[in-house]
Amino acid sequence: MTHQGLRLAPANLKLRLASVAAVLVFAATLLVTLSTLSVAERGTKSVIGDQQYTLLSGAASFMDDRLAERLGQVEALAAAIPPPLRTDWAALRAFLADRARLWSPAENLNLVVFDAEGEMRLSLQALPGPTTLNVRGTDYFERAVETRKGVISRPIRSRLTGSHIVVFSAPVLDQAGRVSVVLTGSVDLRRSGFLHQLSTLKPGRTGYLFLMTADGVIIDHPDETRLFQHVGSTPGVNRGTDRALAGFEGWLESRSKDGTDSIYAYKRLRTTGWILAARYPSAEAFAPMDRMRRNAFFSAGGLALAAGLLAWVLVYRLLSPLQDLRDNVVAIRENGAGIEVLRDGRKDEIGELGRAFHALVAERELAENHRAASERRLRMITDNLPVLISYIDREHRFRFGNATYEKWFGITPEQLVGMPVAKLLGTGTEADISPHLEQAFSGQAVTHEVRIPVRGEPRILQATYIPDQQPEGSVAGVYALVHDMTHVKEVEEQLLQLARVDTLTGIANRRMFGETLHHALDRARRSGKPLALAYLDIDHFKKINDTFGHGIGDEVLTEFARRLAAGVRATDTPARLSGDEFVVIFEEIGTRLEAERIAAKIVESMRVPFRTSAGLVQVSTSVGAALSQPRQPQEQLLAAADSALYAAKGKGRNGYAFFEG
Repeated sequence: MTHQGLRLAPANLKLRLASVAAVLVFAATLLVTLSTLSVAERGTKSVIGDQQYTLLSGAASFMDDRLAERLGQVEALAAAIPPPLRTDWAALRAFLADRARLWSPAENLNLVVFDAEGEMRLSLQALPGPTTLNVRGTDYFERAVETRKGVISRPIRSRLTGSHIVVFSAPVLDQAGRVSVVLTGSVDLRRSGFLHQLSTLKPGRTGYLFLMTADGVIIDHPDETRLFQHVGSTPGVNRGTDRALAGFEGWLESRSKDGTDSIYAYKRLRTTGWILAARYPSAEAFAPMDRMRRNAFFSAGGLALAAGLLAWVLVYRLLSPLQDLRDNVVAIRENGAGIEVLRDGRKDEIGELGRAFHALVAERELAENHRAASERRLRMITDNLPVLISYIDREHRFRFGNATYEKWFGITPEQLVGMPVAKLLGTGTEADISPHLEQAFSGQAVTHEVRIPVRGEPRILQATYIPDQQPEGSVAGVYALVHDMTHVKEVEEQLLQLARVDTLTGIANRRMFGETLHHALDRARRSGKPLALAYLDIDHFKKINDTFGHGIGDEVLTEFARRLAAGVRATDTPARLSGDEFVVIFEEIGTRLEAERIAAKIVESMRVPFRTSAGLVQVSTSVGAALSQPRQPQEQLLAAADSALYAAKGKGRNGYAFFEG
């Protein structure tokens, strides 16, 4: 029933078990060897580190002596300048030239004299740069003047020659102890050979020494592109150098910025605080140890190979029953055999494993049938709900969608899988809902509304996003449920409109009047232009009701409101407060005369007889008007207009009156 190709997997298991035995032998042998070498390596590393630090300390002491010697030369020369020559620049040049001949020409020590104001008075050597120079504010000049002692500058770029130099400066004092001139001697670090000894002390074949200031500016380095650059300007981190800049002296092993491990030693110069450092690559330092490791590796490999071959023979004999069980599993999967073949009659652990497989497969088949039935029921429910149901992943792509998507957008559930939200709804809509989705991805349930076209018609949809929280607390995706709320919103809008409009006359009611007046007063305060409020009612309205009936009275109210709305500006707001009481808000009224003109127009428009179902009815109105005052509450303005209305009635009705504050 099985063929040769099907036996590869058990053979692989046997090979893996044999390999485990080989690996264990290999690991044990290698561990013992490497642990021994590790102890030796630590001792060797300590010897090399101490050796490098000792070498570096000697070099630092030599450099300190040379720096102190050069400073001493400049100080001695400054002290030897006779007083008459301190301002006689020609004689002083000859004096300095005569003394400088006694120094070694290899030092290339140029002498420059500055007066007490920092102006350059003479240079012993010809200068390619400017012939005038003021050094006030420089480190070497100010410290020499302040301390009255010789100083050594930090490495600088010369403004005269453009070279990288160190300046030794010494003040020349007059009899009163004041600085009369400052004598400086500058050394070209690269061309003078001053640092030549560093290159001869490099450790090993690829190691090197380098010199930097106390704040990390490189003075000497084999890579000339790094000269006078800060050590931090090169990408990467060297923790050893960082510790040296913080005050560490000694040796340590650290990773270089190029990614290689090296032994570093650091020593500060006592004269300047500069840091002399040595780098010895670990690969070169421990090359003998590496060769011993390789030899140990090959030896352990030979032992492991022999152990693996022996283990293979033993495992092959022990696992042959397991091969039979595996063949039965393959027969079930590929040849359609029944799961009864797994019921092995063996009494050992492999027989128990076969019977356990049989029970597991039977349970899995039953669970799969239940799951498929549950999925069918769930799909039936979701596909027949008038709601969009979907699952959106963190990349804003649909991973599931019900059949309602096809009814609304013409996209089948299969086409929806993997589709970006922006492709289905448009980039504008996706930008609107994206903040709400991100809030859901942060773990919060979110509900919001969005307006989009559905089947060519604008619709208002309410979307609810439910986070798919994972056991560890992360959110894998979002379940989205979207309802069409267009009809509900339309009803709400109608109800809201009815709550703000007088049902009989169709103009604003008391509630809308209060809101409009509040906002109009705010605008009047900001613009500085007052508004006018007219308070009016229908003269002898009760008599009209008593004579013609309330039906005719309602017709009169309706026509009154129509004429009132037609007789004011589009920016004005007429409203019915109650019964036959009306008000009009006139915004941006320039003067009282303008308000009176509008009030007179309203009174005149109402004198034309009203046409009703009972015939013509004579109607008139009384109007009270008032102008708003700065920061006046709307209750006071309404009371003022009401007071003016009573004044108009007192004058005989069928006219208007203006509030006199």
